[in-house]
Amino acid sequence: MIKKIILNTVVLIIMGTTSFFLHQSLLVDNHSDFNALLQKAYIFHLIFSSSIIIAFHLLSTNKKIFPQLGFIYIALLVFKIAAFTAMCYPQLMGDQYLPRFERASLLIPVFVFLILEVFFVSKILQQK
Repeated sequence: MIKKIILNTVVLIIMGTTSFFLHQSLLVDNHSDFNALLQKAYIFHLIFSSSIIIAFHLLSTNKKIFPQLGFIYIALLVFKIAAFTAMCYPQLMGDQYLPRFERASLLIPVFVFLILEVFFVSKILQQK
């Protein structure tokens, strides 16, 4: 199990880092305010996704909790989206000016880590 946790975390770090640098290089305007926000978004999703995967690896060993892991994941996904929105509230909701392209660009880390997260969680759920 420790091997799987380390492997999943390494894959998340590699994919997240690659996606961040690719995302940053494709942006036309490189102003530091948005780059800092983008970096904050990638770090938030990396930490949250890796903690979900580690928790699911640990919880999957408990036979009482295992049937409920799908529901737990849905609740954590809603919480993750709410926490990300709260973290980026001024930029996302228009209190601070952010062009629509950059506002939409903040969703890329959401989808990158969501795809990886769903893949790893589904692997854990298919074990038994």
